[in-house]
Amino acid sequence: MYSSLVAVPARRHPMQVLMAGLLTLSGVGILAGGPPPNSVSAVLPAAMVYVWAAILTVGGALVVAAALVGPLAALYLEVAADLPLCLGCYAYSTAIWIVAGSRAATVSAMITGVAIAFGVRFWQVLKTLRLLSSELRRRSR
Repeated sequence: MYSSLVAVPARRHPMQVLMAGLLTLSGVGILAGGPPPNSVSAVLPAAMVYVWAAILTVGGALVVAAALVGPLAALYLEVAADLPLCLGCYAYSTAIWIVAGSRAATVSAMITGVAIAFGVRFWQVLKTLRLLSSELRRRSR
């Protein structure tokens, strides 16, 4: 039986790579100088802001790197990046909502949307890797 499974790496998703690049730049900016004084991040505990910035920096850089390597390595880089980005963004949006209340509704909703997008991509990539692994095992018999 012929399998039509094709690995689709990050470079085939330019919006995702652009978003990851912006997340990386945002994370680096926060790590280098802290959150802007008038931002929602300024009302959160400093430790949470810096952990979130580190997740953005590393996760975003992994997704950007995934656009530059071969298809299989790209999928592994993405799966390593997408789940932490998903969980980090979701935790951050929840914390913003708890600390800032309805003033942060728009920001919280946008970050939750990014979290959902990374979660969906994580499941897509994980499913692809599992199918590839299954196909390789089947062919090696």
